Amino acid sequence: MTLERFNLIRSKKIGKTLHYFITDVSEDYDQFKIIFLNPLIPKILEEFFRDELIKVSTIGKALDMYSGTILYHIKKMKELDLLKSAKNQVGKKIHLVNIELLKRYNDYFKEPDFSILLKGL
Repeated sequence: MTLERFNLIRSKKIGKTLHYFITDVSEDYDQFKIIFLNPLIPKILEEFFRDELIKVSTIGKALDMYSGTILYHIKKMKELDLLKSAKNQVGKKIHLVNIELLKRYNDYFKEPDFSILLKGL
């Protein structure tokens, strides 16, 4: 491809799909750009911002999505260090969103815009 030859873009196969990226952006952010192409991911993160004790089944009902699908995406976000699971003082499982990673992501990419979710943090 001509744009690749002139080092304006680079390509990378992620999964079964070939994706193109601007060469100015670090390769570290490739996986994040791909995961945020799915509009469901920011919605799941928003649910965890609202209530870190929320159950997967509740998220599934709120988003009209099968809870197995939600679990799959949670697993992918954990692999990318976007989410962490922990236990609170009472011993209940909570999900914590990696706020610093979202801020750094928005330094490079404007979509999706997490500034509304991160307001006041």
